[in-house]
Amino acid sequence: MEYRHFFLARHLVSLGHSVSIVASTYSHLFLSPPKTKALIKHEVIDGVDFVWLKSPKYKFNGVKRLLNMLSYSVLAHVSDLEKRLGTPDAVLGSSPHPFVLLNALILSKRFKAKSLVEIRDLWPLMLVELGSMKATHPLAQIFQAIEKKAFKEADRVISLWHSADKYMLTNGVSQEKYRYLPNGIELNDNIFTGQHALLSLVDKHKDEGKFIIGYGGSHGHANPLDQVIDACLELQMRGICNVVFYMVGDGPEKSNAMIRAKALSLTNLIWHDSVSKDVIMAFYKKLDVTFIGLKDLPLFKYGPTPNKLMDYLSASKPIIYAINSSFDPVKKHSLGLSIKPEDGAALADAIVTMRDADESTLREMGARSRNYVENFHSYKELASQLNQIVEEIV
Repeated sequence: MEYRHFFLARHLVSLGHSVSIVASTYSHLFLSPPKTKALIKHEVIDGVDFVWLKSPKYKFNGVKRLLNMLSYSVLAHVSDLEKRLGTPDAVLGSSPHPFVLLNALILSKRFKAKSLVEIRDLWPLMLVELGSMKATHPLAQIFQAIEKKAFKEADRVISLWHSADKYMLTNGVSQEKYRYLPNGIELNDNIFTGQHALLSLVDKHKDEGKFIIGYGGSHGHANPLDQVIDACLELQMRGICNVVFYMVGDGPEKSNAMIRAKALSLTNLIWHDSVSKDVIMAFYKKLDVTFIGLKDLPLFKYGPTPNKLMDYLSASKPIIYAINSSFDPVKKHSLGLSIKPEDGAALADAIVTMRDADESTLREMGARSRNYVENFHSYKELASQLNQIVEEIV
């Protein structure tokens, strides 16, 4: 499910660049990990060179994930990339994980190239605030040291977070190096026309006159699963029977959430495993309203731009947005309703408000969503901005 760099690369190729992606053979984000027995595999996909570095599989955070990170970084240093790909003018390292930032710095020196580091998550700040790691943990301190080194030495520091400059400028990044390049979407309106159990179930509920709200994405530590459960319980206690909430995806917190929902005998909450990109986009198209939220953590004030939000916008859907963030296009551009994070009653109220709204009002919200993403988050536009960032330094 990690599409960003492939889509950016394809558009950069169309702008005349030769682009190579050096990637691990395994990430928890991959729906279909590439299979290879060799330590290094080279292939070309839509004009983009891929070099796959064989890395061990893992589940959730732990020693195996750390080994996955380290094996990738070691192979990236010792493999003969220049013989396979040529010598680059610029090297971009994208985190997580933080070790790849070191890869970018070291390889750029080896190739006498310019260096760019792209910060997708604020490590170790995120791990600390989610309770996965204490700030005093040796690994957290290593991550912090790597991050500061990258901030100081890279030619450009790219952030996917809307207001991360407020964090980065106090941790070694100079204003002239900092650039904001948010998450995006490859705008493709080809609709899935096959059969799938998820889509059939949604159709069944719509035929019964249900109002359908849905979420698709990770079910992890940062996601407000309890807020969804609390909202569904609230709706059920109010006697509201014509609303169904779909939760599609996987993650380390999903099983516990499902156990809690079952104990509460919720009949308005449907859980479903992850599905392919074409099916999930068809699912969004069928929804009346979408939901996205994050736990109310201080780090989110820096403005993450969630991938899932881009899908909702592309699908022309109204959005209930429960993130305490400096990045809130839903409120700014009237794309739906912004509510307090981790508040089940607030989510229930928002669902009822959306249910009771005129169909024309929901359609107008959806149209504004699509217009917003076309103007600010298409990968074609973002690749043009990345092209400008590279040309500044090369």
